Amino acid sequence: MENIAQGSAITLHSSSDDNTDALLGVYEQICKSHQAIDEFRMRLLGLLPLASLAGIFLLSKSDSVLESISGIPRQSSANPLIAFIGIFAAAFTLALFIYEIRGILRCHGLILKGKAIEQWLKIDGQFSLCNEEHESAKKDSKKNYFFNAKVAACFTYSLVFAAWIFLALHRGFGIRIPHCTLWALASGMVLGFGVHWLIQKRIAA
Repeated sequence: MENIAQGSAITLHSSSDDNTDALLGVYEQICKSHQAIDEFRMRLLGLLPLASLAGIFLLSKSDSVLESISGIPRQSSANPLIAFIGIFAAAFTLALFIYEIRGILRCHGLILKGKAIEQWLKIDGQFSLCNEEHESAKKDSKKNYFFNAKVAACFTYSLVFAAWIFLALHRGFGIRIPHCTLWALASGMVLGFGVHWLIQKRIAA
């Protein structure tokens, strides 16, 4: 009987070790996936506004070049080609933001899975820290609520979207908008607040 008991204990111990090794393997893959998605999001978040500002600057300074390419004489302040570029650039920005939301949701799912594994392994890892920061931000909204990647993404994409729309309206369709830059900035900020308000309760990443 004693030998049987010892054999059962060894089997249970071996099974527990196998489960721990399996969880560690899954945890490692979750960490790699989360890091890869987060790095891609940050790169896109940094490149998008720079590329958009460069494109807007070049379009604003090259009306004569655009006229020669399109073959449309400049008879008014409107430029159909700039309108076309502005509208499609705004649409592409919206598409990238949808992809960004997908990335945020995937990161959120990975954080929850990683936290569950950390709790099972009884370790204080990066995913538990992410969740604690989110809960702390909820309780102390004045200090920490607006300091995260989700807020940065909402406002960056909203401002870029507004910039392309106002470029299309002002330089493409020839609509006179007093203080166009200020209106574009204000619209982008309002849009950023609205988008953030819509997704803040669902996504913790």
